[in-house]
Amino acid sequence: ARQNDFWELKEKIQPEILELIKQQRLNRLVEGTCFRKLNSRRRQDKFWYCRLSPNHKVLHYGDLEESPQGEVPHDSLQDKLPVADIKAVVTGKDCPHMKEKGALKQNKEVLELAFSILYDSSGQLNFIAPDKHEYCVWTDGLNALLGKDMLSDLTRNDLDTLLSMEIKLRLLDLENIQIPDAPPPIPKEPSNYDFVYDCN
Repeated sequence: ARQNDFWELKEKIQPEILELIKQQRLNRLVEGTCFRKLNSRRRQDKFWYCRLSPNHKVLHYGDLEESPQGEVPHDSLQDKLPVADIKAVVTGKDCPHMKEKGALKQNKEVLELAFSILYDSSGQLNFIAPDKHEYCVWTDGLNALLGKDMLSDLTRNDLDTLLSMEIKLRLLDLENIQIPDAPPPIPKEPSNYDFVYDCN
């Protein structure tokens, strides 16, 4: 019976958790990310910033002189792309900027962080994520905006972690183990701290 409870719970909870992950991804896109500009001549680094509008309808983006400290406001970004105009999101060697001749194509590290937004008949926004985490956040978020599945390793890991936590909690509930609503009181401070190891 317990095994059945587990599978029934999993079926019931999984959509709720995927919705939670989706909201988290979209919130991160609203905060935005600073990306390095592609420069085949390897001159000094230039940056650009991209972020989703709070109503999830428009991507705002624009060039920056330097890497920003914190978020960049929408109104300081020169360009915008309506989400409704996005035709597809492609990754890795399917990206237009990874098909060009040159060193970028040979660089496996760059290839794994590359993704592109295709819009209109031939419009494209090409990205190289700063790291694997941002790559997952953006590809998940963009796919979620397009109504597609979020397929990144990050989503798989988040889903596994959150599912197992939620199922354990709900199974405890089923076994009538009382989970208190309020946290236990914080104990009084000890009369002395002689037990603390002195690193000096």
